[in-house]
Formats: sequence, C-alpha cells, structure tokens
Amino acid sequence: MYCTNCGRKLPEDGSPCICGAQNGNFNTQPPQYFQAPPQYYAQPPVRPVTPVHEMLKRFASSKLFFMCALLFTVQMVVSAVSSVIEVFTVLQNQAYLLERTPIGTNFNVEFNVNIVPVQNILVLIGLWLLYASAKKTDTPFMSTAGVTLFKVTEILQIVGCGIFCGMLLLIGLLVLLASSGAPNVTNYTGLPDNIAILIMGVAFVVGLVLSVLLLLYSIKMLGVWTSLQRAIQMGVLPKKLPGYALALQGFSIFCDVAAMIAFFVLNAWILIPGSLCSIAARVYVIRCMAAYNREVAGMEASPF
Repeated sequence: MYCTNCGRKLPEDGSPCICGAQNGNFNTQPPQYFQAPPQYYAQPPVRPVTPVHEMLKRFASSKLFFMCALLFTVQMVVSAVSSVIEVFTVLQNQAYLLERTPIGTNFNVEFNVNIVPVQNILVLIGLWLLYASAKKTDTPFMSTAGVTLFKVTEILQIVGCGIFCGMLLLIGLLVLLASSGAPNVTNYTGLPDNIAILIMGVAFVVGLVLSVLLLLYSIKMLGVWTSLQRAIQMGVLPKKLPGYALALQGFSIFCDVAAMIAFFVLNAWILIPGSLCSIAARVYVIRCMAAYNREVAGMEASPF
C-alpha cells in the first residue's frame, strides 16, 4: 500500500505514513495511479465433445483394434526376419557354388530380397498412434497423427500407380511401334509374332486396368481418411469404409493362402510363418473394418 498524500510506501505493521503524522492526514489508501491495471487473459476456445468423439475413442481403444495392430506388427516382424534368413541362405549357397566354380567361368549371383514396404511401416505406426491416443483418459479427444500417416500412404500409392500407368502406356506404345513392321515369323517362344503380340496386348490391358482400379481405390480411401480426420477434429460423422476395401482384404487372404501352398510345395518353410501371420492379420483387419462400419451406421441411425 502507498500513501495518497506523499506516495511513500506504508509501513507493514499498519501504522500511518509519517507525512500524516506531520500534517494530520492519516489516509492509508493507495493513490489510483499506483494501482495495477486488471489483467485480462484470452481463454482458448473450448471444443464441444460430441458422440462421434466418444465412439471413435471407444473403438480405437477396443481389444479388436489392439489385436489388429498387434497381429499386423507380428506379421511384419516375422516377414522381415524370414526375408533376412532367406537372403543369408541364398548368399551361403552362392558362396558354396563360387568355391567350386572354375576360374574364368561367368557366374551371375541373383537373389530376391523381400523388403518390407515403407507404406506398411507407416500404416503400422499410424495404428499404434491411434491406439495410444485413444487410451489416454485425461482428454476426450484423440490425435490425428495416425490418420495423417494413413493419408500419406494413400498419396504414395496414388503417385506409384500414376507412374506405373504412365510406364505401361509408354511400353505399350513402343511395342505397337516396334510390331507394326515386324514380319510374321516364329520367335523364341515358339509362337508366331502376331500371337505373341496378342498375348502381350492382353496382359498389358489387364495390367493397365488393374492399375487404374488401384489408383481409383487409393483416391477413394484418401477421401475416407480425410473424413475420419475431420471427425476426430470436429466431431462430425465420418464416412464408412467402402465395401471393396473389405473385398480387397479378402482377395489378399486368398493370395496369402496360395503363396503358403507354393512355399510348402517348394519346401520354403521359412516363409510359411509369414504367410500364416499375414492371414491372421488380414482376418482381424476385416473384422475391424466391419465393426467400424457398424459403429458409423449406428451413429447414422441415431442422429445427434
């Protein structure tokens, strides 16, 4: 407190200012110009919590979602370990052959390495980010980092499909130009050139159609992930996953079963566990996607 007469600081024991004792004025109230102005702090806007927030948080923290992320992780780890073991096995066999190859003999070392795609790694990180965000109990909201990684994978898929389609069109054009003046003779396949070109043309058209379909699928899924991101941020109802997304997972299971049978026939035992883990992971992915669509359909049936 300060004296209104002289501006001195008043004693802490509550006694009047010395100037008051001198002049007979014992006013102990501080002058107005010594008062600190009131402080106003801008409050951050409060986001309303909607039933969509609660549904997404409950779904992403469920046991089904956890099992989906866990099996996907196990599948990737097993596939990576199998690929590394396969590479070392091939290198060991090649080294054995090199020791017994005469000097001066041409020898080509060829092997395939199954590298885990970057897209699968991003999807895996995105799944665990969503689960960790949903398990937090101190906030009703979730982070959109996992969905952002899903969008990045779709963008990479779109770019890759676009480049592949362009390469197919270029190769098809070159084949047409090269075959326009080619004689009708038997080539190394044992088929006439026109038959061989016809087979290549059919394969080219099938590959181009599949690439275009995959491109359209990625564009559609990019819109789905964008709607899910908005749902996490704003609490609006997201889009359901398209039915052909579940069908694609079912087709992948068929491919994994076929690959496992081929590994069994070829005695490639080290690759069979990876196929089994992939089948289990995709089964849970289908279950998780179907459960998500049921949750969204339930929200649509009972508007909030």
